[in-house]
This record gives sequence, C-alpha cells and structure tokens, in this order.
Amino acid sequence: MKKKLIISICIISIFIIGILFIAFPYLKNRIYTDDRITGTFSMTIMGKLYNPTDETLEYESEGTQRLKNDGVGNFSIKGGEYGGYKIGFILENDKLFELTQDSIFESYESDPTLTFFYINANWWHITEMTLTADMVLSGEHWVINCKAVYKESTDNGRFSENTVEKSFTYDEVIAGNGIIQFGL
Repeated sequence: MKKKLIISICIISIFIIGILFIAFPYLKNRIYTDDRITGTFSMTIMGKLYNPTDETLEYESEGTQRLKNDGVGNFSIKGGEYGGYKIGFILENDKLFELTQDSIFESYESDPTLTFFYINANWWHITEMTLTADMVLSGEHWVINCKAVYKESTDNGRFSENTVEKSFTYDEVIAGNGIIQFGL
C-alpha cells in the first residue's frame, strides 16, 4: 500500500513537472511584469556620435509622451497593448549644424522627428529592439540610413529575430516621411 502511494505521488509529480516545463515559456510571456518593449538607439552623423536630447513615445490614442530612457541610449516601454508604438527621436538642426558645419541645417524652421513605428501584434509579446541611424552626405543630399533589429517572443517562449532597413533624405524627414515601420 505504501509502495503504491509513493509510486502514485512520483507519477503525479513527474506529470505536474512535465506540464509546468512545457507550459512555463508560454506562461512566462503572459505573466511578465517588467517593461515589455526595451531597446537601444544610437545615431552617427558622418561617423560622429549624436545623441538626440528629446525622445518621444506615442501609442495610438494615448497621445505623445516622453520616452522612458536612461540617458545613454537605452529605453523601455511598458507595452502590453496590441497596436502601433511610435518611438521618435527629435533631430536638432542646431546640433546637426555643429557636427556638419553645413548651413542647410540653419535654414530649417523646425526640428524633425525620426520615427520608428513598431506594430505589436500580440499583447503578450516581449520585444527587444536595437535601432540605429547613420546620416551621411550623398551628393547634394543628407541621407539617413536606418536599421531596426528586433526580437519578439513567440507562442512557445522562444524569440524570433527580424531586421528592417530603410533610408531617407533629410528633406523627407523634415516633411514628416521619416518613418521606419516594423513588427507584425
């Protein structure tokens, strides 16, 4: 009798541990309490490091707010909502003039926003992203080459990695068309 009870307890324990082992990655994504979207941003202007002082976050109907960052290029967003997250970096024309000595930047009236638009396809995604931008002079135009490398959690708790690259002229960014879209 005692032997049967011990065997039954062992079998039940193995069964429960097996289910938890299989389900844990799935559950981990759903009960995750930290910020669900984290990342880094770095930008160079003709090879010189440039760190925009103003960063914004906009989530659909919640309006624009300041992006939570640590001051050295790392940022995080609570996330946990399906939909589009606009992560913006304000390009300061006066700083760009200082770095390039090109008077074209003095002629612009407003500072444009370089926008990375992440579409979160599932509320439970945990996303890590690395956003980079490099501005170079190409002929007569300033061109910003952008790259978004992002890892999203999958149903089974693993991560899939994707890369999106896009280039814009600075005039396109000024016109509001400097948006690199990724996700989904």
